[in-house]
Amino acid sequence: MNRFNDLRLSDLSLFITAARMSSLSRAASHHHLSQSAASAAIQRVERALGKGLSTHEKRRFSLTKEGEALLPKLEGWLSSLSESMQSVDHMPLRIATTHAIARVAAASVLDIDKINLTLMRPDAAYGAVLRGEADIAIVLDNAPWEGVEAVEVGSGLFRLFSKKRNAPFGSVLLPEDQIEVLTMQQRWQQMHGGPVPVKARFPSWSLIADICRSSHEIGFLPEFLARQIGLHPVRWQPGGSSYRVLVLYRAGGELFQKRVDRLCLAWRSSFGGKKRENSTTRRPKTCK
Repeated sequence: MNRFNDLRLSDLSLFITAARMSSLSRAASHHHLSQSAASAAIQRVERALGKGLSTHEKRRFSLTKEGEALLPKLEGWLSSLSESMQSVDHMPLRIATTHAIARVAAASVLDIDKINLTLMRPDAAYGAVLRGEADIAIVLDNAPWEGVEAVEVGSGLFRLFSKKRNAPFGSVLLPEDQIEVLTMQQRWQQMHGGPVPVKARFPSWSLIADICRSSHEIGFLPEFLARQIGLHPVRWQPGGSSYRVLVLYRAGGELFQKRVDRLCLAWRSSFGGKKRENSTTRRPKTCK
């Protein structure tokens, strides 16, 4: 019986993630697997390759000497396979991001490359990249993104915006209680000595943006979205919370990297990022 029959590409991807994070449980979480399913995947990798590649001491996922020697080869093989798949008829790049970010990011790259866009939460987009279900995730820098390349393509502030210049003091539209909203509420309390006058709460940045664009309502938004639809910051608010827009992906071959570089250059223009003359990549963030 061929010992490779039961091996899956997702098993190899999980093994690489666990090695880079030094944790099987965290890798399982990122791949949306149970601990037992992740352990079974590692066993299939070791059984297929006929070697003990890892140890589990004090809840730490460590590689044996055989595993350390094999890791870069597996990464290179998966990278080559990914590039070969992409080079067939120049397959679209699979991009996962939120609706608000997609409003700015999608239009700027339609003339540059083929893309398949999927809308999802930032944590789900990140997980899709780790599992090989997406090539690129575009997120705001509000979580530890480990095991991936992370390239900044923009930065700005979360603030209150209105279609009307010099909008008078009034009640505001807020999204659900995200960390940026909570920070603004605390700063507001310090500045005005009372709670934020909330008119309504909505489940997404995009919905608030659409309402503000078609009325004189005041909404709490990331600057990149407010700028796209021509909104203005109100004067009577506390200082804003900063954000960065990051492009996340797993390192691939030269062809894949060139495609990512071209998209990042366009996204820097869209999100207000600084242009760079050198390569856009930096080394993966990994947990030690």
